[in-house]
Amino acid sequence: MDRRRQILDAALAAFLEKGYSATTIADIRQRSGASTGSIYHFFSGKGAIAEALLREAVSGWSLLSAAALDPDTPDEETVKASVRGLVLWALTNPSQFRFMDELRRLSTADADFAAVRTLLDRGQEDGAAHYARMTARGSVRNLPFAIAHALMLGPAYAYLRTAPNSSADEARRIADLFADSAWQSVKA
Repeated sequence: MDRRRQILDAALAAFLEKGYSATTIADIRQRSGASTGSIYHFFSGKGAIAEALLREAVSGWSLLSAAALDPDTPDEETVKASVRGLVLWALTNPSQFRFMDELRRLSTADADFAAVRTLLDRGQEDGAAHYARMTARGSVRNLPFAIAHALMLGPAYAYLRTAPNSSADEARRIADLFADSAWQSVKA
């Protein structure tokens, strides 16, 4: 395993165990076996480590939501693919999901998270623009994006925060239930 990966894995474990705020670079150094210099070689600080973990999470979700990124995908499948991808990714990566969820909350209040906030804001802006195009086509209800987003993803987030381990078949079934529900909540 490469050193950068060891640092990220150790940081994730420490963040989940102690919380982001209570975790120190020394904690990450001790868990990873990396020197402080090695950590700072890869990351400018704890916030940069958190940002890298968030980027990995978004990338994992995006890979499982590929149909949602294709502009030729019908709007119904775009909504469903995004929600399905989130649920499948989160059920497969519960630790990363829990940390991503914590980062979403922390990013509004902690100066360490300026880059995280920018990344999350960009995702919201892209989602809002895409939802506006679907609204203009008449396939979804004309709702403020914050409400549409909450309707589409809120139930899945609520479930995933306490979700039990699931088999691959059960995870697909659960993902399909949330995807169908998301579409029903916003379709025109």
